[in-house]
Amino acid sequence: MQHMQHIGRIQIRGRGGVWCAIAIGLFALLVVRLWSIQITDHEVYQTEATNRQGRCWPIRAPRGNIYDRNGVPLALNLKLHSVAADPHLVGQPAKLASDLAPLLKMPVRQLTAKLTRKEGARYVLLRDSVDRPVAEAVRALGCDGMIVNTAWKRAYPREHVAAALLGFIGKDSQGLSGIEAAANDRLAGEDGEMLVVLDGRLPSSRDRIPNRTVLTKRMQPGSSVRLTIDLDIQAIAEEELAKAVEKAKAAGGTAIVMDPISGDVLALATLPGFDPNEFQKSSPETWVSRAVVTPYEPGSTFKVIGICAAMEEGILPDGETLYCKGSYEVGGHKIKCSPHGGKRAHGPMDLGDIITKSCNTGMARVALALGADRVYQWTRRFGFGEKTGIELAGESRGILSRPEKWSSVQLATVGFGQGISVTPLQLLSAYCAVANGGWRIQPRVISAVTGPGGEIERLSRPDPVRILSGDTCERMRAMLVRAVEDGTGMTAQVPGHQVAGKTGTAQKATPGEGYRSDKYVASVAGFAPADRPRLAILVTVDEPRNGRYGATVAAPAFRAICERSLIHLRVPPDRPLPRHEIALAAGGAEPR
Repeated sequence: MQHMQHIGRIQIRGRGGVWCAIAIGLFALLVVRLWSIQITDHEVYQTEATNRQGRCWPIRAPRGNIYDRNGVPLALNLKLHSVAADPHLVGQPAKLASDLAPLLKMPVRQLTAKLTRKEGARYVLLRDSVDRPVAEAVRALGCDGMIVNTAWKRAYPREHVAAALLGFIGKDSQGLSGIEAAANDRLAGEDGEMLVVLDGRLPSSRDRIPNRTVLTKRMQPGSSVRLTIDLDIQAIAEEELAKAVEKAKAAGGTAIVMDPISGDVLALATLPGFDPNEFQKSSPETWVSRAVVTPYEPGSTFKVIGICAAMEEGILPDGETLYCKGSYEVGGHKIKCSPHGGKRAHGPMDLGDIITKSCNTGMARVALALGADRVYQWTRRFGFGEKTGIELAGESRGILSRPEKWSSVQLATVGFGQGISVTPLQLLSAYCAVANGGWRIQPRVISAVTGPGGEIERLSRPDPVRILSGDTCERMRAMLVRAVEDGTGMTAQVPGHQVAGKTGTAQKATPGEGYRSDKYVASVAGFAPADRPRLAILVTVDEPRNGRYGATVAAPAFRAICERSLIHLRVPPDRPLPRHEIALAAGGAEPR
């Protein structure tokens, strides 16, 4: 009996040991499983849980604003709303599409396609910008899967003013042209992200769980950009340029105003223009700033470069002259002077006369005396054949071939601005070097960048480089003043101010056809006041049909822009006003 009891106790202990071993084994498996879930495969299960219960919705970041030099907004953001959906949560896509169509002004078929469940699509944008009443109406539908977020619409309050300079953005809020593209890295913000935890008990009744919205990535607004542009001078330049283009029945034109001392661009006007708020309605050709993108043959405004080089190199020094007979033969080709004052032959000419009377034969002979290598080197020294470095995308280098490729005819014509192509900004930058005493300064259109926290980033530029002596600049200023007061640029005179400037009329070259006798670019470049320049201005009028000379087509616009801009900057007169100008300024009648 005792033996049987002993055997029973051994069996009980054996079964207990087995159960204990089983329990320990199960516990060990549980620990391993928990270790796998909590540690080894944590990210896998976290992702699965997030996919089932959470939705990551973007938080759109606003772009930085763009201001003129005085803080006037040129590009800013309007706060609107975006309407999106999670197709996985939409129960009846066709019905919801029918309800949304009149609110979003979209076709029912298009909405149905967007709302139909797609593998992996958890955020489908329906409309990127709607106003507050529409957003509230969408929310009022109470449909599962609808997402209404804050959105931003880019707005340009000045519409056409400075449009090509500012540019515009695409649907993805990325800059596509102008400053919007060139400074996109600074203007563009960084979108944030929020994790919204949903009730997953019933797919048809999912909703946000209170206090379970988590900001997983903070939104970072873009930086704001302050331009060197003066909005008032920009508006003046565009208005006067438009008058000149309309009067000349021209294809278009450009006008640039710069501070020749600092290199700041105060105005950059291009016609024809467009409204960046509705850029899709205009031709892509109007979207670019031709002042920096499109090179042209400058004509006689380029003579300043060759004459400066001649003075520096000692060609035709004071007291020496050459004789203009009205034409000059080079390499079997006859170069003719345009008739000014009814005369084609200019007679004895010194360097100053070549500028004042815009003598082509005299300029050709100066270029030949300099030689191809020196003309090329001086042209490069002024910055032609390379980008100015302004903060705008798509800037052209112009067209300047190597001197070893030049024939004697091309060398002669380069002297008076044919056979070379430059951008308007390159040419005006060269005039700035004469105006400021001989320093080549990189032009700029952005003065500062302000971060979302108020921190200011000052942008660096290369140091100015001296390219001309002070004596050469003084002599060239005197020549340009004489050209305006007694020469071809008399229509560019500004009452009360001494102006230095040069007109130009260049035939346009057509591929395969050579120079067209019916297509010209009329231009004027200069600065004022001549002794202490505050403004450097260039006006070009492309393909005028009513007139063709820079003196008659472009100079009136140059004069008006210069006069109105000097008044805006409150620059006092540097010379007495004529009696009739005093009377008009005082509101009296013009004396007879």
